[in-house]
Amino acid sequence: MSKMDELLRNEKVEWKKLGDIGTFYGGITAKSKSDFINGNAKFITYKNVYSNPATILYSDEKVKINKNENQRKLMYGDIIFTGSSETPEECGMSSVITDELTENVYLNSFCFFLRLNNKDILLPNFSKHLFRSSAIRKKIVKTASGVTRFNVSKDLMKETEIPIPSLETQGKIVKILDKFTNYVTELQAELQAELQARNKQYEYYRDMLLSEKYLNNKSMELFLKCNNSIKKCKLKNVAKITRGKRLVRSDLEEKGKFPVFQNSLKPLGYYYDKNFSGNKTCVISAGAAGEIFYRENDFWAADDVFVIDSDSILNKYIYYFLLSKQKLIKTKVRKASVPRLSREEIERLEILIPSVELQKVIVEVLDKFQDLLSDTQGLLPEEIEKRQKQYEYYREKLLTFDEEYVEREREREHISLTRI
Repeated sequence: MSKMDELLRNEKVEWKKLGDIGTFYGGITAKSKSDFINGNAKFITYKNVYSNPATILYSDEKVKINKNENQRKLMYGDIIFTGSSETPEECGMSSVITDELTENVYLNSFCFFLRLNNKDILLPNFSKHLFRSSAIRKKIVKTASGVTRFNVSKDLMKETEIPIPSLETQGKIVKILDKFTNYVTELQAELQAELQARNKQYEYYRDMLLSEKYLNNKSMELFLKCNNSIKKCKLKNVAKITRGKRLVRSDLEEKGKFPVFQNSLKPLGYYYDKNFSGNKTCVISAGAAGEIFYRENDFWAADDVFVIDSDSILNKYIYYFLLSKQKLIKTKVRKASVPRLSREEIERLEILIPSVELQKVIVEVLDKFQDLLSDTQGLLPEEIEKRQKQYEYYREKLLTFDEEYVEREREREHISLTRI
């Protein structure tokens, strides 16, 4: 018998309706946008609830609460749920207040919470795992209905049953599952630190290699050998800058041969045809304006993308040089509801042009750094994913109780009572 089976053996689990063990309450009401600009009280956002099984309490989100204003405050042990989403599978995501509160904290109006009548019935750290388990998530998803947007029914939530083992067993389950979540958190922090270190190293060498000082003073041998000198030109004089062509969204597919780039570094969708061959540098002109990417394979660029191509300069060199000037480029973005970068600003950029031989050397060095970054990004995430799957496996194992067994026990109790 495994340790988990032994842990749950002979465990008497009560199944209770949420409406029988607590009361549901909504978030803050009667607030305008201005109340969230210079707030004086902490509040929990929808994103905080959706993303975190245990509520993050150290965020800087604030809302204005007037003196003597009647708004319900959150408390230790409260179980928060998202009220709506675009799909039923994302509705009713839970987040639990697992720490004692030292100040007043309020909840956004798009969420609601369950406050237990008896706080000793569920350990908050047990609740954070329980309400994210697949068995309970399946029940909560069934409480949502809608067409374009789905909303959770509080009446159906009240009827939702959950298993309540003894506090001793809850504590043991928490101890096991927290070990996995803590390990995943540590791995993520380790990954972030490693990526930041590698990225700083990459940016340092990239900017050094592409600086005017380095190109002029540190590469004299290569310049003499090639009988070349460094040039400085406006980009429009050495490269062709072409705006892409818009596609109708209905023409796009989720999967296909050629990715379509519009106003983001991620493809908007896929199309059966291309309008540019690979090995091109691209600058986004709207939305994520000022972002730069390089496509090695054929693709479709929509009208919010400028594609840069040159016969006299290595396109990959242009990519790295523009990356080194990205901060400057982003200062040229016109701030608006949709940020925009004009063709003229890109055309006016000055680019340092060494010999093709030196361009190749620089590209080769920076490609190696890019590969190193990619290797780092692929290494720890595999370990994190593995640990996350382990956690989910044990969570389902530990939090899946036999409802049929409970029903049989209820029937036996009912039969016994009728015989008395």
